Amino acid sequence: MKSEDFLIEGKHKKKPAKKLKKHDDWEDTDETPVDPDQDRVPHIIMQLRKALDVDGDYLVTFQDGAKHKIPKNVTRHFIQRYLTLKPADREVMQNMATKDLEGFKKALHAEFSPNTEPSIYVR
Repeated sequence: MKSEDFLIEGKHKKKPAKKLKKHDDWEDTDETPVDPDQDRVPHIIMQLRKALDVDGDYLVTFQDGAKHKIPKNVTRHFIQRYLTLKPADREVMQNMATKDLEGFKKALHAEFSPNTEPSIYVR
């Protein structure tokens, strides 16, 4: 047999069909995954921005479960003040404001250092 005949024979041979594997983890299930963030309160700044978008006609939800409408001017003042703070102070302000309405008022009038210069942490 010549090498040319061998190449021609090889071209005409059928290869066995590959079997498709069934993946058990891809099966459809009727269970819906539970969202761990479902009972958490949305971010306070996002809620306040929504309230500004609808002219203050939005109930802001707090961690204690209470919902309150906050006036537009107070909302605008809170956001402007929040944006001037350093990231560490922003987190403190968020934590104070999300607890309840009293915490929101305390956060609005609390003393924080404004972000006027670059923050340098010295240890």
